[in-house]
Amino acid sequence: MHRFASLIFVSLLSVILAAPVPALAQATTKSATKSATKSATKSASKPDFPPHTTVLKGFEKVVSANGVGRTLFTIYRRNKDQQVFAELPAGVGPSQKFYIALTVSSGERFAGLQAGEMYVYFRRFNKSLALIEPNIGVRSTGDRHSKASVPRLFTDRVVMEIPIVTMGPSGGPVIDIDALLVGGASRFFGPSVRSTSPRIFSIKKCKAFRDNVELAFELAASGGRLKTLHYSISKMASSPGYVPRKADERVGFFTTTYRDLGKYRDEEVQVRFINRWHLEKDDPSLSISPPKEPITFYIEHTTPVRYRRFVERGVLYWNRAFLNIGLSNAIRVEFQNARTGRHMDKDPEDVRWNFIRWL
Repeated sequence: MHRFASLIFVSLLSVILAAPVPALAQATTKSATKSATKSATKSASKPDFPPHTTVLKGFEKVVSANGVGRTLFTIYRRNKDQQVFAELPAGVGPSQKFYIALTVSSGERFAGLQAGEMYVYFRRFNKSLALIEPNIGVRSTGDRHSKASVPRLFTDRVVMEIPIVTMGPSGGPVIDIDALLVGGASRFFGPSVRSTSPRIFSIKKCKAFRDNVELAFELAASGGRLKTLHYSISKMASSPGYVPRKADERVGFFTTTYRDLGKYRDEEVQVRFINRWHLEKDDPSLSISPPKEPITFYIEHTTPVRYRRFVERGVLYWNRAFLNIGLSNAIRVEFQNARTGRHMDKDPEDVRWNFIRWL
């Protein structure tokens, strides 16, 4: 009887202990679900970048031309610590190419002459942008197998990676552009201009136009020599109707060259095109016609008055060459005049205008 009672007691105890388990499990599950939901909500509400109002606090927006609604990059400058940020266009990617002209403005014998150029695009990788040089040096006009192999074997090249610091007021990524251009100077100009003291630099020029931005920094290069590096970044726009013209190696031209691996004869592999102006006849039926859009050169007001007519003659002398291909008055000359204000609204560094400058 005692043993039977013990068994009943143990059984009842088991039932009593087992009874709360489903309720406890249910409460635990609810608590875990609530915690997970709260965590997920918190994670979802956390922005990828700090607000631009915080990041750009103390910066001044740079606009260098009147009547321009939007500049190529929106440039922000903060003088107290020589910082320059740039908001790139929203949705910037491989389809939009940029041209970078590189010039050492001071600190070496050939200062002022263009030292190089780059053809690039930006591509986003999560919270960073990569500055990339596309492969344009190798192509193929051969069979489909040859055409398919070129992009697989000759890929684009990453020049530099730069973090996105915030998303700008217009929805584009904002980058620390002085970190890109000063910190990565050797990637653009070569090892001789490697910045030896990254914190020692100053802004020498900071301009923003509709189709280009002009940025120059003085820094301590290799050996400690102070050099000013000038970056001219402009948008590559399409030119409808433009027909490339192949160069003849017997005549001197500045050319753009690539290798066509679809060709089988060695002498045909190197393809050269002339770097030339896009000029079209206003009336194609005429043997000699003025152009639809003449080339206009502006002679900067810094040119000494006593030399201006000679500079003008030198420029207009080229009209003889254009006349031989059926174009009359292909080139025009205008003078900038500081006294009268004529054309003084045009900045020589705005790529919309062709300027002849006096150095």
